[in-house]
Amino acid sequence: MKRFLPNSLIGQLLALVAFTLLIAQTINVVLLYRGAQNQKIAEAAVSAVGRITGEVERINDRGFRERRFPPDGNPRMRKSRPNISAQSMIETGQVRLPTVEGRAAVAFENMGVDLRAVEVARVDFLPTTMVNSVIGLGRGRERVHAVGYRDLSDKVDGYIIMSAQISDGQWLSIASAIRDRNPLFVRTLIFQTLVIYLILLIPLIWLGRYISRPLKALTKGARNFSPGNNDPIEESGPPDTRQLIAAFNDMNSRVGAMLDQKDVMLGAIGHDLRTPLAALRVRVESVEDDIERERMIAGIDDMDRTLDDILSLARLGRSQGMAEQTDISALIETVADEYTDMGEEVSFTRSGRITANIRATLIRRALRNLIGNAVKYGKQAAVSVDKDGDKLFIHIDDQGPGIPADTIAAMFEPFARAEISRNRETGGSGLGLTLARAIVRDHGGDVVLKNRAEGGLRASIILNLV
Repeated sequence: MKRFLPNSLIGQLLALVAFTLLIAQTINVVLLYRGAQNQKIAEAAVSAVGRITGEVERINDRGFRERRFPPDGNPRMRKSRPNISAQSMIETGQVRLPTVEGRAAVAFENMGVDLRAVEVARVDFLPTTMVNSVIGLGRGRERVHAVGYRDLSDKVDGYIIMSAQISDGQWLSIASAIRDRNPLFVRTLIFQTLVIYLILLIPLIWLGRYISRPLKALTKGARNFSPGNNDPIEESGPPDTRQLIAAFNDMNSRVGAMLDQKDVMLGAIGHDLRTPLAALRVRVESVEDDIERERMIAGIDDMDRTLDDILSLARLGRSQGMAEQTDISALIETVADEYTDMGEEVSFTRSGRITANIRATLIRRALRNLIGNAVKYGKQAAVSVDKDGDKLFIHIDDQGPGIPADTIAAMFEPFARAEISRNRETGGSGLGLTLARAIVRDHGGDVVLKNRAEGGLRASIILNLV
């Protein structure tokens, strides 16, 4: 059912109103149709009651006089006179109308007509016994003001047969045509429904656009949210929507202020920590034991790199560098050559020139982190580039032991390291993967780790080309 619903707010609102209105109008049409049918039957019944009442009064005044028919079978009197017989003209299988029978009996009683029984049935076609006792047919036409006459032959919607038993046991039966007084009833209802839809839906469309336009602007602003770098969204729409946009603008301002304070704090931390580290390194140079001096210098360098990673990770979301079209193959080749010059086994398979809109400095750092992990824990790194539609994949494969599948997700957590890397001489700060993924995600992509079937680990950088 959900797949048939519109995706937009205005579309779902209009669909709901249209569906509700359709149900309500359907119920209304059914009720009006049933009311019209009952009204037609009631009119036909009233005519039949009047004709039988007149016949009873004639019999009471002049007595019963049996009708005579000539040899050719045509009656000498009008067809609209009731049929007089020893039994009711209501036959088995005809649709009886108990409600009409009750109302007719009350009508006869109110007019002072003494009857033993009244039976009423509805038929689509007249039985042969009643063709000469029918009213409501007129002459097949009716007067239309001063214009003239119009044909009525197609307006008969069946008949009711009313049989009334008088005091001497005889039955007076009359058939009354059920007239369709409004042949355009269905078309009128359809026109009425269309008018109601237009009256209701046009204002709703305007209201929906009035509400959805500022919500779309808010959605776009939230999707492109960059703390401290966004202009306030114009407050428009109904009061609730205005309050929501105002709250979003206020949140954007507060987040920007908090990040500004954080940057100031991080700058102070970086300065306060790097200064004593530099002084400590100068003092370490005076240590006479070469082995001990090298260990102390390595420890200071490691602390400096860790501090640099932490500050870079914290400032990542506030990077002011502009993205530009960059040759990915050339960038990878530069990083690979750096490690090759240091004596590491790093190979790169070119696959043509591929450009992407990136901040080259950040992507270069992410590549260094991933290639550095590969050569540190997997002895060598094989880099390849693959393109699939609007996605760019940079794969870094190593020959190491891989990572247990249940710990791969945890490896992206800050300061998390695999068991093999817990030694400070072989392991880093535990921020390399975290920083690499943060950089790539800041570009709208992601970093994925996967154990290879042939052994080793594959780290993949996924970037969007558009």
